[in-house]
Amino acid sequence: MHDEIARLARHVAPRRTTRVASVADLAQPVLVVGSTLPVGQLEVIFRRPEVGSVAVQDDAAPARTGIVTRAGLTAALTGRLGYGRAVLERRPTGAVADWSPLVVGPGTAVADVATRAMARTADRRYDDVLVSSPSAWGAASTADVMRAVVAELAERSTRDPLTRLPGRSATWYALRHRCDLVRGGATRVVLVLLDVRDMARLNAGHGQDAGDEVLAELAARIGAALPAGCAAGRVEGDGFAVLATLPAMDDIQAAASADALRQHVLAHVAAPSAGFDPRVWPALHAASAWSVAGAADADELVDQAERRLRRERRGAALV
Repeated sequence: MHDEIARLARHVAPRRTTRVASVADLAQPVLVVGSTLPVGQLEVIFRRPEVGSVAVQDDAAPARTGIVTRAGLTAALTGRLGYGRAVLERRPTGAVADWSPLVVGPGTAVADVATRAMARTADRRYDDVLVSSPSAWGAASTADVMRAVVAELAERSTRDPLTRLPGRSATWYALRHRCDLVRGGATRVVLVLLDVRDMARLNAGHGQDAGDEVLAELAARIGAALPAGCAAGRVEGDGFAVLATLPAMDDIQAAASADALRQHVLAHVAAPSAGFDPRVWPALHAASAWSVAGAADADELVDQAERRLRRERRGAALV
């Protein structure tokens, strides 16, 4: 059944960007030169377009490290009166180095690096950041650091912090996006809604922390169970949604495929995860809805799935 669902699902979700955990993820190896290297030779190094900065080691005190950036060298060689190159060409690199660079460890969070970078004086604020490690030096551009911070903020604003799944707004946006892509065509969009049975009783009997652990584990299990092209999100406190796009098929096939996806997800979360007390592990209510060929509407799909989910809850209550 999994292979059949995977064959039917079409991937339309936007590609995720890689999350940056620390500045080490941004750092690139940087050339280290001695402080006595003539500036004329340093200028030759910067003719390589990929070189944005170099680290400078003090030949008289090897523990002391500085930096020369491309912008800093250009400014020095230009000079106030245009004679910088003639004056500096034979002088040592140490004369144009910044001996108070921002140096961080590879495990430093990008948010901390960004805060420290922005605290520098205006003329040094956007200089590269040196990243130290026992084996080599690296450098990260402040522009990359700031982009990573913005990406992290965007990630936090769209993802549920407990389950790491997209939140309600992001999930419904993704559903509308899928519907827009198939509107006017023969392909179908499927929405499966799931919620935890007796979540309030679970919290009351075992504590809020236990409930959070269950929700986080369920989210991981749901995400791992999804066929290629499907996506999941947390849309309520105890509710999840699964999105899928199916190729052209008739109404009977669409209904069968939507229900197959619903059963597929339920089957993958039915048994308790290792380490969870079976008395804590909940069952899920689930219902599916699928779009009419050529007329996918996100609001209508949500309404249909919610009505079916309410009927499924009532039916379970009578058992």
